[in-house]
Amino acid sequence: MNKSLFEKPTQTRFSEQIATQIESLILDDQLRPGQKLPSERELAIQFGVSRTAIRESIKLLEERGLLESLDGRGAFVTDLKLENVASSLSLAFRMQSCTADDLHEARWAVESINARLAAERATDEDIAAMEAAMEIMNGAENDPQRYTAADLQFHAAMASATHNPLLVVMARPLVEMIQALGLMTFKTGSRAERHQWHSRLLECIKNRDPLGAREALRQHLNATREATEIVNRPERFVS
Repeated sequence: MNKSLFEKPTQTRFSEQIATQIESLILDDQLRPGQKLPSERELAIQFGVSRTAIRESIKLLEERGLLESLDGRGAFVTDLKLENVASSLSLAFRMQSCTADDLHEARWAVESINARLAAERATDEDIAAMEAAMEIMNGAENDPQRYTAADLQFHAAMASATHNPLLVVMARPLVEMIQALGLMTFKTGSRAERHQWHSRLLECIKNRDPLGAREALRQHLNATREATEIVNRPERFVS
């Protein structure tokens, strides 16, 4: 590999600087998916730092989904996909000690935009995808896992209807993380209330009503938040 690609870091947080340099090379296609990085020893010499700093920088890039370390073979550039970015968001949620309130707030920030843009931009194919998810949810009243999977499918289809790939990758992990708070939300009896707002949301998107779609989403997420709060207090479960 061309040694001139790397510059020696000049400040104290060597691992972060090294990770930033390698990340830039990956994003600029100077390091390609599947390409093997030099060994820790070679990188330490090129950067003029310790092997410990190199290991830390590689760990940072693995957490960002940009590198993969294979036992006995070294570190390789991953095939950068939206799923890598989504997993990084999930990791950040766990590492930053975020609360359920933080998660709901972030979801509202992203999905309120998605609902509005979907009402403006959805194609017939986008609407068909949302309708397909709705059909599954309608028939999964007594099957929490099937309903939850279709719920995720619906919100992913709404995000896709924005035709903005960044909104797609931000929305999905937020929905998944809220779902991960527990399928016991079904025990609260709130599913029907939340599902009626799915129907209203889809209706507004089909009618090209951005403000109505945003309001329907607000009502849906408020119902979801209430259900989550009840889940965190088992004594309030309704049989």
